[in-house]
Amino acid sequence: MDISAYFKSISAECKALENRVRHFIDDSHWLTDGEWKESVLRTMISRSCPQNISVGRGFILTEGGCSTQVDVLLYDNTQPVLYRDGDLVFITPSACKAIIEVKSTYSAQVYREASVSVSNIANLVRTSEPNINIFVGIFFYEMSENDSRLALQILKERTDESVSKTIDHVCLGKDKFVKFWESNPEDESSQYNTWHQYTLLNMSAGYFIHNLMSVISEHRLVRNENVWFPAEGKEARRDRTLAR
Repeated sequence: MDISAYFKSISAECKALENRVRHFIDDSHWLTDGEWKESVLRTMISRSCPQNISVGRGFILTEGGCSTQVDVLLYDNTQPVLYRDGDLVFITPSACKAIIEVKSTYSAQVYREASVSVSNIANLVRTSEPNINIFVGIFFYEMSENDSRLALQILKERTDESVSKTIDHVCLGKDKFVKFWESNPEDESSQYNTWHQYTLLNMSAGYFIHNLMSVISEHRLVRNENVWFPAEGKEARRDRTLAR
């Protein structure tokens, strides 16, 4: 089974689908284009989700207030929701499984703004449910800047404010992927708490989605790593690291 080829096919599908509506709209309708890309990612994620997890968009409500809108919101559908209409949903933190911010094209400014937005939502969920384990991610379809050196530093800026604002997975176009490791992936040491940035040619979307599946399954996929992830691993393709 060639998992690397499968991951590359995921990136190719993302590229094909992201531009599909561009044939019908012009530059004055960027909001429509952005909403389409959010929908594409939700559809791709939903193909692999277990039946007890739903994929939508919406808001997370607590006694202290309401989050901003989440582009891709995964939640436990065995728990009651406050409101649902199509894929729009209002949930409580206890039902949350993943929050993902979706952006079309990477730039340092857009990345910083997305980091602030999704980390604030993560903080809302984690402070309301301290024992909850959620996936917090940002997904960029394309890179407009070759320089991604700020990617890790911006993530650290958010956790310098609060550990509960940690963003643990980032897809930067088709080649760059960022993952936060609580323990060292090479020796499983404790208290590692470090981001790794990788160059994974045409495979970053696949790694993003399959790491999402690993988190919502409480990391049980690691037992079958050679099925869910390429056997050669990604540590040999690591570009840089930064401790939290």
